[in-house]
Amino acid sequence: MKSYTIRLRIILLFIIAGLATIPMPSSHAGNEIKVTYNKNRIEFQKQPFAKNGTTFVETRPFLKPLGVRVDWVTKTKFKLTKADLVIDMQVNSKTAYLNNNKLVTLAAAPLLDGSTLFLPLRPVASLMGLNLNWTTTSNTIEITGQPGNNVTPTPPTNSYKVVAYYPHWATYQNFKVSQIAASNLTHINYAFANVKEGVVVNGDYWADQVNFPQLKQLKQANPKLKTLISIGGWTWSGQFSDIALTDDARKRFAVSAVQFMRNNGFDGIDLDWEYPVAGGLATNRARAVDKTNFTLLLQTLRQKLNDAQTQDGKTYLLTIAAGAFPAYVTNTEMPKVAASVDWINLMTYDYHGNWENRSNHNAPLYADSADPNNAKSSINDTVATYLNAKVPANKLVLGIPMYGRSWTSCGETNQGLYQACKGVAPGVIADGIHEYGNLEKQGWINGNGFVRYWNESAKVPWLYKKSTGTFVSYEDPESIAYKAGYIKSKGLGGAMLWELSQDFNQTLLDKLTNSLR
Repeated sequence: MKSYTIRLRIILLFIIAGLATIPMPSSHAGNEIKVTYNKNRIEFQKQPFAKNGTTFVETRPFLKPLGVRVDWVTKTKFKLTKADLVIDMQVNSKTAYLNNNKLVTLAAAPLLDGSTLFLPLRPVASLMGLNLNWTTTSNTIEITGQPGNNVTPTPPTNSYKVVAYYPHWATYQNFKVSQIAASNLTHINYAFANVKEGVVVNGDYWADQVNFPQLKQLKQANPKLKTLISIGGWTWSGQFSDIALTDDARKRFAVSAVQFMRNNGFDGIDLDWEYPVAGGLATNRARAVDKTNFTLLLQTLRQKLNDAQTQDGKTYLLTIAAGAFPAYVTNTEMPKVAASVDWINLMTYDYHGNWENRSNHNAPLYADSADPNNAKSSINDTVATYLNAKVPANKLVLGIPMYGRSWTSCGETNQGLYQACKGVAPGVIADGIHEYGNLEKQGWINGNGFVRYWNESAKVPWLYKKSTGTFVSYEDPESIAYKAGYIKSKGLGGAMLWELSQDFNQTLLDKLTNSLR
């Protein structure tokens, strides 16, 4: 009788403690723990179990219906990621990081059973913003909500610019101006106006007639949004050397550019000369004196914009798109250029592509010592080059690609990275180019035979399909978060996106917006 009383007291103490801490239920034969997500049961290969008051669940079956991905960084470290969510965790450690910078302490640590990873359900669900409910009668844990949706995307603060290019051809790809998430942007650069006989003209008259009025409506609905007309680009930079050559040609061009801007309701001009002195299309005119003439052209544009400001009673912006390769800085007078413009949009992408026969990253944040090229070819190196050229950090706006680049028939070593390849993978819009929205739509991100890998040194992901040797370098929410953190750490002016139609689900834009808050 005495031993029964002692056992009863112990049981009561556990019940009281349980009510206070709301632990997860224990599982035993004939009484398995069931887990549902939005009323649909999650099927596990290895059943959930309770340990020290916490229920642990098999990772991949749990994350799959949530749309959350798990990626191993080392043998013990891993990441859980979704569009607006990154959780860094480690086996047997209660320490975790939320969205790359917020340190959190978990009530229980992840566990490994052989090669199977188990997550502590309630702590992880709480980090994801999910709701949990325990139903005693059915021994079921009911999960509801959407991972990461407890954080609502908000417009960026005034301290960071979010500049996004919208190309006229997006109209033909069924991504209309009205679909732009304008509240997440500070500036839209419309690409491109063309140059003919030394003056600015429509790049695509029919698309422009549709898009220009819609841009005005977008600004009316978003009064803080500014729009700029981007002139030139890769295809239409052929005349810039001639335009910049003489004072008369510079003035004629500048007057036409300002008039085009005014007539079509823009708030500024973005000059995209690819490139002064050398580079760009083989048909482009290029001269050594482009170096000084580029400065003179920008100074003339700035003067004509100042004149328009005085007449119109408003402020007009002048920006440029600048190359990410060191020769661009050598071929320009960067301190003088920076003094003439409001900011510089760095085209920090296309470090590697299908013009090479070896797979590599499109936009690595940092150089990777394992890269056999052993070249300082990264965003960090580009930014350092501009800072060393005395460009103020807050005038540098970091370019982020919304697309990836691919190779095929790449070797299996290192999961296809830095391997010899042959050809490129077919793309929805163009072969070798893979818009993030279409990577999502096609199910290539951890699907259709592709596996997602992460380069911890370069801070970028890649996809590799072993059966075809297809390698895709691209951006995802995790790499976007690292780039946003870099912008903050370096005191840069913000981010520039090329280009909006490639992220038609707004996955990357939303992540960037949240990360720059």
